[in-house]
Amino acid sequence: TAVKDFSEIPQPKSLPILGTFLDYTKFRGFNVANLSNLFKARFDELGPIYKNKPGLSEPTVHCFSPQDNEKLFRLESRLANRDPIEFLKVVRERIGVPSGLVNIQGEEWYQLRRIVNEHFLTNSSVWSYSKDIHEVSEDFVDYISRSLDSNNEVPNFALALNKWALEGAGVFSLDTRFGMFTGEVEEHLQEIVDNSNLMFQLMAELTVAPPFWKYFETKQALKQCQAAQVAAIKKQRDILLKRIKEKDPEKLTKLEKLMTKKDLPQGEVDILVSDMLGGGVDTTSNAAAFMLYIMAVNPDKQEILREEIKTALQSGKVDGKSLQRMKYLHACALEAQRMFPLTPGTSRRLPVDVVLSGYNVPAGTRLLLLSNVAHHKNPEYFDQPESFLPERWLERKHKSKFAMIGSFGMGARACPGRKFAMQEVHYLLISLLSRYKVEYHHKPIKPHFRLVTVPSEEPQFTFIPL
Repeated sequence: TAVKDFSEIPQPKSLPILGTFLDYTKFRGFNVANLSNLFKARFDELGPIYKNKPGLSEPTVHCFSPQDNEKLFRLESRLANRDPIEFLKVVRERIGVPSGLVNIQGEEWYQLRRIVNEHFLTNSSVWSYSKDIHEVSEDFVDYISRSLDSNNEVPNFALALNKWALEGAGVFSLDTRFGMFTGEVEEHLQEIVDNSNLMFQLMAELTVAPPFWKYFETKQALKQCQAAQVAAIKKQRDILLKRIKEKDPEKLTKLEKLMTKKDLPQGEVDILVSDMLGGGVDTTSNAAAFMLYIMAVNPDKQEILREEIKTALQSGKVDGKSLQRMKYLHACALEAQRMFPLTPGTSRRLPVDVVLSGYNVPAGTRLLLLSNVAHHKNPEYFDQPESFLPERWLERKHKSKFAMIGSFGMGARACPGRKFAMQEVHYLLISLLSRYKVEYHHKPIKPHFRLVTVPSEEPQFTFIPL
């Protein structure tokens, strides 16, 4: 079949100069919470690939084909190129701090990512924090026990989940317990917590703002927030460095080794911690909310998982290696991510021309890879797609399909904290389901888009003591 030209890629209806800009405004009924629905509607209308050009911006090619996505990840170089978060990059330049892993490109990105992977993606590093992460979840469940109201619910449970995720993020990004559930939080640690929450909220607002965002107060608020966040993190980092000097070099944790690397500037460490606390917290708390919801509305699956947890706990504490052997727990997590993908997709720019769905796409074109939006509930790929069936992931044939629902991104630029995030969620389920039955008695929860996917309703659960 002859390859078609880039100009022939299908496009939605658009206006001169404005292009499709109005489709992303309230004039056309657009709500950013339903961004994934717009992508899915375009897929249904235009097929597996289309080209979009809002206003004066460059065209973006939207790719829904899993086969195209796989081809793109095979072709990307080790210097995987993804567009930066432009407003965050500008803000950091203006306050004189590094751009951060999410915003840099090329060899600079590769060298920093290689160092980061040693701490965040090796099993030995992740497992070394399993005891502390399990303790965080136990403290959280103790908090739940103390906080239950007359309906056996925890008031404002979404906030409590956020605190739990922050407590866990503090463990793996700062070797620090903030003390969210066990006592008074030190002033500079509370600043880190408050600014982490505020930064993610501001970034969510700016992500969907029009391009003149830079002239408005939201950007100024982000600038002040980022500066305060870095100052508070630097204070805690100095405390850790003092502690490190007093330790045997052979007994340093992976994070302590990362913090003392001679080829990693301290400013880069501070921004890395800031990104892990900001992005990691929101992603992890929402992943946990979706997971608890889907378990609550599927009590039969919850009971199967509870039995696996009981068996694992009979041998004592569940460490990292034994956690890996809990097949049904992992299957439940994969199925929850299928039904509630944490991101609509990811972006790339390839250094070479590529043929996607029969069309030639020139090197350097901005690509949005959205196969999870189109296919996470496609019956061609998943039997009974609307049903929560963790058992499907116990079959070898389904394992490769996870590529189309990569909730933490895909390829070389996938979220470096994904293993820590899922370890936190796994331990939460172990601690919670071993002591409570979880129920949900409110409006059905659907995925809404912010900076990541969030629950459409407040995740208020009923906890029934076992």
